[in-house]
Amino acid sequence: MGNIFILISIAFNVAGQSVLKTGVNKLGALALNFASIFKAFTSPVVLGGLFLYLIGSVFWILALSHKDLSYAYPMLSIGYLAIIFVSWAFLGEQITLIKIFGVLFISFGIVLVFKSA
Repeated sequence: MGNIFILISIAFNVAGQSVLKTGVNKLGALALNFASIFKAFTSPVVLGGLFLYLIGSVFWILALSHKDLSYAYPMLSIGYLAIIFVSWAFLGEQITLIKIFGVLFISFGIVLVFKSA
């Protein structure tokens, strides 16, 4: 059950980050001041992204109750794979060869951790 919780957590985290990015793209560049923070935290899209991230955190807590942290935490790297795809497919971001190689190295590390469990 722990692996399922990890995957659900990752899915909500990726969705949350993607929605957050969509929200801040609509807001434009923000500064570290009260007005910008207020603007971000009153944006329905940003709040939606934070809510998705919160749900992911609930599943993360459930995952940690079933799995060792030394196993579970590296599994979060699966999110890097998903973010690369989502960023390209839904946010229109450019994916370079260097990014692809980086994600392939991360993927290899995930396989090693998974096999060690």
